[in-house]
Amino acid sequence: MTTLDLSPSANRGPSRRQVLRILGASAALSVGVAGFRLFGPQPVFHEWHGEALGGEASMQLWHANAGHAQRTLARMASEVARLENVFSLYQAESELSRLNRDGVLANASGDMMNVLESARAVADASGGAFDPTVQALWTLYEDHFRRPAADPAGPEPRAVDAARRLVDYLGIDLAGQRVRLASSGMAITLNGIAQGYITDVVADLLRNEGFDHVVVELGETRVLGTHPDGRPWRVGLRDRQGGTGRTLELVNESSATSGGYGTMFDPTGQHHHIFDPATGQSANRLAEAIVTAPRAMDADALATALFVAGEDRAAAILATAPGARAILTRTNGEAVSV
Repeated sequence: MTTLDLSPSANRGPSRRQVLRILGASAALSVGVAGFRLFGPQPVFHEWHGEALGGEASMQLWHANAGHAQRTLARMASEVARLENVFSLYQAESELSRLNRDGVLANASGDMMNVLESARAVADASGGAFDPTVQALWTLYEDHFRRPAADPAGPEPRAVDAARRLVDYLGIDLAGQRVRLASSGMAITLNGIAQGYITDVVADLLRNEGFDHVVVELGETRVLGTHPDGRPWRVGLRDRQGGTGRTLELVNESSATSGGYGTMFDPTGQHHHIFDPATGQSANRLAEAIVTAPRAMDADALATALFVAGEDRAAAILATAPGARAILTRTNGEAVSV
């Protein structure tokens, strides 16, 4: 599986999300593009593959001017690197790392302020199920399960309670371009929203450059327009064995998936990286949450919120984001649409 994992874990293994894989993207071009235009320059497939935010990334687009397409892809790769310097947890001098280290960020970028304001809005809408201040719990569990012969039951309850007291998104103070954390030891992870934001930034830039048939996969997936042959993009969700499971059809949409299988702290998968702020334990109400929405940042944050909140609260949370819908997989394997 491919992802953009912002965490500093030394044991990354599989990602926190199943990647969305475009089915037949280039294979269909021999037929699709031939019928796309009868006259004039033919659009050609162009692709960029690389690493961003600790994981594999890709951009795919169709354009008749190869030079313009390749130059644009190079600029988009530079934009991803710039945003990595804002949101990465494993780059010591990123904005996020400095905020967590110092407890304050005096001159936060517009990108950081946009994401933090959006994160707070999703936290409000989900009643705190989505909370970017769960990094203290992440660190506690990672440190615990790194130890030889770690207790499979997880960290001691008093340690969990101490970490949970540092989890409160209302403790993020935003004033102008300054960000301040309310308590010493409080730390932020933007894993559940920053990938979607970066995906949107790049997709919006590509649209502004005149690209109409685009697939951006930077931790979350967003498509612009249709496949060049006029049909929706067919997007396949990779299953745990690496094959293609459920497929989605998207046009000018985004999709994100959350599941505890992404980063597991223990072999059973009971302890994983998606935490319920209310309990300090890993969320296990659902097996998986898939969200589609017009924008990747919304899909990203809502997938995490629904995975934590569970099926009973899903409809109310989705109602706060126009155009968003979800497929939830229960722990018994049954899937329901919301």
